[in-house]
Amino acid sequence: MNNLTFMAECRDHTNKITRTQGHGTQSKTIYNLHNLAQIHMNCTLLFIHQHSPHVCIIFSDRALKSMLQALYMKEKNTVFPPHSLSLEDVVELTVQESGPELDTVMFIHSMHFLASLIDISPIEHMETASLKKLMKRVDDVLIQLSVRVISQPSEQYHSIFLK
Repeated sequence: MNNLTFMAECRDHTNKITRTQGHGTQSKTIYNLHNLAQIHMNCTLLFIHQHSPHVCIIFSDRALKSMLQALYMKEKNTVFPPHSLSLEDVVELTVQESGPELDTVMFIHSMHFLASLIDISPIEHMETASLKKLMKRVDDVLIQLSVRVISQPSEQYHSIFLK
């Protein structure tokens, strides 16, 4: 698949989510947001191989946002996902049995910061090994969150690095 196909798939899926929200079906919206995270990360894998770090960071930030929105809807039993999540929301959503996962919270916010940079020149010089390590960390966070969003193992987020 080429870049335009992936981007069109992401856009179509986003439009589908919007239509689902209009019907007010919470479980479908949660499921669609969860799947959107997978689609964004699948796109990321393509851009890792093309060595486009900023594009990878943008897609991975969107994947994290979609997964967190799905988890927020599930845990707060809301019908619509929030447009953005506060730091407090992210702390609540990433908490484990052992307590808050502040490393994960800071990582998520760092990814969001990198995705919103205007001057991307420092990112564009990132080595492929560092980019893969960064995307692997995003992948690990999505795996952890997915288990809490979708109970069926076959429908949970699948690592892009196991393909």
